[in-house]
Amino acid sequence: MPTRGPVPVSLVTSSSAETLKVGPLTIKVFEDGSNTQNRVSAVTVTLPPGTSGPPMHWHRFHDELFLVTKGTIVFSTPQGDVTARPGDLMTVPPGAVHTFRNGSEGEEGECFMTATPGYYVDYFRMLAKATEEGRKLGKEEVGHLMSLFGTFPPDVESEP
Repeated sequence: MPTRGPVPVSLVTSSSAETLKVGPLTIKVFEDGSNTQNRVSAVTVTLPPGTSGPPMHWHRFHDELFLVTKGTIVFSTPQGDVTARPGDLMTVPPGAVHTFRNGSEGEEGECFMTATPGYYVDYFRMLAKATEEGRKLGKEEVGHLMSLFGTFPPDVESEP
């Protein structure tokens, strides 16, 4: 059996997680792939009451898992809406068209999300930087940023 050197574990406390603001959403980055050789990233996404997430889209390269931790998150797909509550897990494989929104009445919604591969966190960082100080992105700007990470609107069959 091959021997290997010690591989460190790492702890990211809630207070030390990187916090990103993407419009009304708050994204806390706990793992950006730097400790997992980009195999997986882990964030929390907090949605204020009545808030929607991204436009409907699909991913060419990565899987996402959403574990609802607070409130009600409604995932919309071409097949219809799926309501997830605390403790429920939504799996979104490559190619699955989806979006999500806070479905809670007057309550914050939150989910713990993983992305595989982990570098997808850089998409959130780019969005946060582009929307600093309340700047709104146009459809073309959002589409361009999404395409950099293999993410497309439902009507795009493949990369441009």
